[in-house]
Amino acid sequence: MSENLMNKWGIIVTTVNELINKSYYQTIMDKHEKKHPINILGEMYMEEMEKQWPDISSIRYAQGEVYFLNKDYEAAIYKWGNPLEDPFIPWAQKNIADAHLEMGLLEEAEKFYKEVETQSVELKAEVLLQLFSLYIQQGKHENAVDAIKNAVQIAPDYSDVTKVAQTFFENYKDWENAVELAVNEAIRTKSYSWFEVLQGYAEQGHILNDEPSYFSEVLTTLLAIDMYRFESLTEVLWNRYKPSEFYIQWLEKINQIILNNNVEESYMWKKLPNLFKTSYFELISGSFLIRDISELIQNHLKNWLKISSVSDTLISSTAILAWDEVFQSDLDATLVNEAAYLFENSNANPNGIQEGMNLFESIQAWAEKEGLLDDLSEFMKPMIEDYNLEVASPSKIRSINKTSIEFLIEKRVEVEHGINEKMNWNEEFLARLNGLHHQLRDMEQEEANVMKASFSQMKLEFTQNMTNKLTKLLQDCSKIVREDSDFRKLHIEINDEMNRQIANYMENTALHDFKNAIQSWLEDCEREFKDCQINFDEMSESFNQQYGEEKIVLDGDFKILDDWQRDLERISRGMVRIEKANIMLRNNPSQLLLKGAGRLLGSISKSKEKLHVSYKNYIENEDYSQNILELTNPLRQQLDLFERSIEWDVSKFFSSSLDVLTSVSEEVHGDIEKHKHFLDVMREKPEIYRDPLTLFELRLRQYELINGMD
Repeated sequence: MSENLMNKWGIIVTTVNELINKSYYQTIMDKHEKKHPINILGEMYMEEMEKQWPDISSIRYAQGEVYFLNKDYEAAIYKWGNPLEDPFIPWAQKNIADAHLEMGLLEEAEKFYKEVETQSVELKAEVLLQLFSLYIQQGKHENAVDAIKNAVQIAPDYSDVTKVAQTFFENYKDWENAVELAVNEAIRTKSYSWFEVLQGYAEQGHILNDEPSYFSEVLTTLLAIDMYRFESLTEVLWNRYKPSEFYIQWLEKINQIILNNNVEESYMWKKLPNLFKTSYFELISGSFLIRDISELIQNHLKNWLKISSVSDTLISSTAILAWDEVFQSDLDATLVNEAAYLFENSNANPNGIQEGMNLFESIQAWAEKEGLLDDLSEFMKPMIEDYNLEVASPSKIRSINKTSIEFLIEKRVEVEHGINEKMNWNEEFLARLNGLHHQLRDMEQEEANVMKASFSQMKLEFTQNMTNKLTKLLQDCSKIVREDSDFRKLHIEINDEMNRQIANYMENTALHDFKNAIQSWLEDCEREFKDCQINFDEMSESFNQQYGEEKIVLDGDFKILDDWQRDLERISRGMVRIEKANIMLRNNPSQLLLKGAGRLLGSISKSKEKLHVSYKNYIENEDYSQNILELTNPLRQQLDLFERSIEWDVSKFFSSSLDVLTSVSEEVHGDIEKHKHFLDVMREKPEIYRDPLTLFELRLRQYELINGMD
């Protein structure tokens, strides 16, 4: 690289803004020249080319800028695309990408931006900002996020890159990256504005996906520069983490921060003392197991005592002394001694009674959760004067709390025994339910068999009687055969008469007989179902008396009878719509012989006498069973179909009661499993029941210390 070029590059280095704004061309022209920059740069180019060793890189680069500013992007690309000296190459590559971006050629622009290679932080930032803008135009959100995050990482102080990133993340509700930006910038710049941004995010609930350790460094940073602002941010984070799964982690982390950093002793804490106090009583409220809080408690108590004002040390010091008495050797001896000294020199607590009332309310809440509140209330009723603790003395409240805790400790054994009894009773009850279920199933099958058999018998008797009656009616049609009959047409007359007799019988006699038969069957079924319902009622009453409440109600579905009545009425209506039968018009040998003889001999007097006798004998002795079967086949099919559905319909009568038994059985089985699980937990993890009572004893001991009771 020539010395002359180095000199020019020295100018370039000091004029990065001109390169960014594409105004470098102004630095190499005579500012007093009145000609257009294109003319001036063209003349400079020609003059340079006349030299033995021309150096035209800066001129060509400047020409590209002027063409770009005048929207002649292709000419600009041409100028920047020609060989240039090294200092101009990366800026020219970036400018070529800018030109493609201006022409809307986004993919080509992206390619050129990615080809820029430079050590210049400013140029890297410019390229990333341009890529960021390009990706937004393309709708490539993830790429835009990567570009702006890289820009912040490479050059956080460049232009307004962090503000651009903040606005972008907030507009797209990308709170994860917004919080990350605020945390990193607050740590890097130590600027109050970024701490305020972070606090705003926390107040809006945008930090709940981040574990508390994520904020360790930013809180430590703020603690070192502004303790009041540290308290404000800590309070917001504390309240946000309080209802979350990270609450214990948060308490561990904030205690480590305060414990591991030198805190100005003269500073009067304003927000943290109450937060530490509230959290302590939450930790020992019975909602947490002792093993889950024991390690946390030591640092928590130490910090609480450290930040407490003189007027607040009574509560924090008695908390330490009570913990030391109940859980011996857990706390540091130095801390216990300091607490003892502060306790001896503290003033009496004006809210001593209130602390005792708070304890009793906690005991009641826990007893209610365990299903023991009614037992506790009944036991304590004579003692607490209808729960009017407002007028009670501190010693009276102490006695009430102490007695309540002792009662609940003894109650554990009773509770376990009671649950065992409930399990045994439920298992017996479940066995009875299962037995009843089988009994109903047997009853269902028995009733189905009875009703199906009775219907089958009714159907058989009716169809046999109908066949016999129709046979007799058809045979009696021989009466219309006379010696003077026209034997050539007699078979037609007889066939018509037979159909009239059939129709008359079906419409008047058979229909009436069928309705009587089905009505009698339905009445028998109704009696059967009513007997079943009586059994249902007796079973229900017996079970409910044993259970002590109306647990089961077994009802049969009598709508089945209405359905049967409707179906059988429909079948009966079909009996009167029998089609005309061809009884005497068939082509069997006997009929063919009679009809042939009638046509041949019907007019011969001697022959008529023989035909008369033959016809009567034929009609009176013919087997009509096939004819009758064909006539009544539709009716038989309907009755057969109905008979096959009886078993299913009877099951519908029982289905509701069986469903009730199944539902109650599932409920009782669920109770058994619940009680079994409860017992397993009580036996395998006795601390779940024991720890809250131990912590109530801890609080009671603190109450005694506060009120000067031994």
